[in-house]
Amino acid sequence: MGHPRDIAAVMRFATVDVGTNAAKLLIADSEDGGRLRSVAERRHMIRLGEGVDASGRIRPAAMERLIGSLKEFERVAGQFDVDQFIVVGTSASRDAREDLAKTVHLRTGLNYEILSGDEEADWSFWGALADLPGLTGPCITCDIGGGSTEVVFGQSGGTIESRYSLNIGSVRVTERFFTTQPPSAGEIWQATEFIRRNLASCTLPRDNLAVLVGASDTHRLLLNLVDRPLESLRQLAQQDIAAFQQHLMTLGLDEVLALNKRDLSGRADVFPAAVLICSEVMRYLNKETITVSRWGLCHGLVLRSVQWQSAG
Repeated sequence: MGHPRDIAAVMRFATVDVGTNAAKLLIADSEDGGRLRSVAERRHMIRLGEGVDASGRIRPAAMERLIGSLKEFERVAGQFDVDQFIVVGTSASRDAREDLAKTVHLRTGLNYEILSGDEEADWSFWGALADLPGLTGPCITCDIGGGSTEVVFGQSGGTIESRYSLNIGSVRVTERFFTTQPPSAGEIWQATEFIRRNLASCTLPRDNLAVLVGASDTHRLLLNLVDRPLESLRQLAQQDIAAFQQHLMTLGLDEVLALNKRDLSGRADVFPAAVLICSEVMRYLNKETITVSRWGLCHGLVLRSVQWQSAG
């Protein structure tokens, strides 16, 4: 028997975002008026992109973690009586030279759509803004993943003016530059310069007019870890993130994990790089604060499906 739906629900969707480090499942209802309502979420830390940056290949153990997660997500979605089950792959899937979509389909029967960097950026943008209906004017969203970081400039009403998918994800940066945890000063410098070179390729407004929105798990986790004024429940200050990032770079793996064992399990080794990326994005854009959205790519994929349904 499926889980009961709200009487206002029009359709129930399950969307899966297979990233470089985590696979995430969202079950959500689209309600009258185009509103979304999250019903359930799951996350598996699968590290699909382990070694992919260097080899262009998905390792057999990572493939097994992916297949196992997708089968489990499909089982969970069945309990919620979903109308559509949508699976997309992002950075690691783009980097892999083998036909990943074909392999997944053969082993699970599921369609595995690999998003381009631009598509990932666009739907992350729309998903993040859907959680911030009070936002007005220009805005920039930042979605930090394991393999890439998407930065999008547009208007709160949904118009996108420019988008960038940059290969500066937390797993990629960690594998390229950090040989120890904590990393050496030289490794931190090399990683920082790499991030800055990638950001320099972006043509984005670097003034105070556009609101910066964090659309990733890194931003959401930072809300629980960085000291901030109680009145700023959804905002983080650049100076506080920078200070926390510097502290992270002095901690060993067990010390990072101890900060939040539940949420950092499976990502404690790459979290310092993720926070470094966050800090550098804010520095590059001259942003003193960032507003954190609870939603991201998975929610954007629901909006995409609703849009396609409406178009017939």
